[in-house]
Amino acid sequence: METSTDRDRLMAWTSSSLGHDLPTAEWLRSRSAHARADGAILLHAPSFAFQAPGGGENQLVQTGRHLEAIGRAVGLFCPWTDRLDRAAVLHLFGMSREGLELARRAKARGTPVVLSPICWFEPAALWHLEDRPAARLKGLAGWAARRAVPSMPGWRRELLSLADRVLPNSHAEARQLARLFGVDDRKIAVVPNGVLERFRHATPDAFRGRHGVEDFVLFVGRIEPRKNPLGLILAARLLGVRVVAMGAAPAEHRGYLERCREAGGSLVRWLGEHEHDDPLLASAYAAARVFALPSWFETPGLAALEAALAGSRVVITPYGSTREYFGEHAEYARPDRVDEVAEAIARCWARPRDPALASFVASNYLWGRVAARTAEVYDQVAR
Repeated sequence: METSTDRDRLMAWTSSSLGHDLPTAEWLRSRSAHARADGAILLHAPSFAFQAPGGGENQLVQTGRHLEAIGRAVGLFCPWTDRLDRAAVLHLFGMSREGLELARRAKARGTPVVLSPICWFEPAALWHLEDRPAARLKGLAGWAARRAVPSMPGWRRELLSLADRVLPNSHAEARQLARLFGVDDRKIAVVPNGVLERFRHATPDAFRGRHGVEDFVLFVGRIEPRKNPLGLILAARLLGVRVVAMGAAPAEHRGYLERCREAGGSLVRWLGEHEHDDPLLASAYAAARVFALPSWFETPGLAALEAALAGSRVVITPYGSTREYFGEHAEYARPDRVDEVAEAIARCWARPRDPALASFVASNYLWGRVAARTAEVYDQVAR
């Protein structure tokens, strides 16, 4: 439960107190470079994570900013200056070997470790996203072996066992961690992903004024095979509807971007990556007729949550934890079924906006609520 202190602070919370005028990049610099007193909460992501930031990186940033809003001292772990034995808690975002090494050292020094795994193991994705037959078979064999023998040693299992608390984003993810890695239910505290309230107040005016586009399907995310924008584009071609794509391709997926551009032709408007703070992103969500994310899995898809809060109709993958977040308020389509994606878009396109989804997201997934729940976990494991 939220503590009375955290709840009171949350009630007094305003946009200015969160420093919404401080760009994310500046917040990241200041929280990784400034000297901090003993007893801070140290947040960590793999050192490569922000080279192509996505939902997981935003989860770290928003957790930190909203913890600060309720009076918690937060820092971004710096290997050059931070001492783990001086931290109140080490909170790892994502599972990585780098995080495992830090967890080992934190535990040796008596510092509690909290882990947000941000993971999903989807057999269909293991098969379809790997081009090499041998690698496909190896991936599926590894998944099947771990499902059969959860106690099988491995670096992920060691990391999960070292954590004092494991914070999956959903009950579905929690069940999968228990099934594949034997994680003790007593260590698990489900903390959902969050969304910023400002998306609820977005209007389409800025986007329409800048780009002059109406009646379109919006895609926001990395241009990569897992997110499946190519499948979305092929579905849109069947319907003859325009797609607006906001996102960048990581260097290793530039070839995939070219395939998407070729398939989309004049039907797709490519707007590139926008900073999460950019008001044009929120306006695009409000302007879209349909938001579509037919990925190979999502946990649950931060962009889809933001679009839902802005009032857009949502088409999303059934793989991952999406049904737990969106329930009956979204349309679901498997990523390898282009006709299914097209049919889901057509159903959303034809129906009026439903305020019930935005209200549901606002009632359950705003970042203030998520931060308060996270702070409770820190209090439970604190030295």
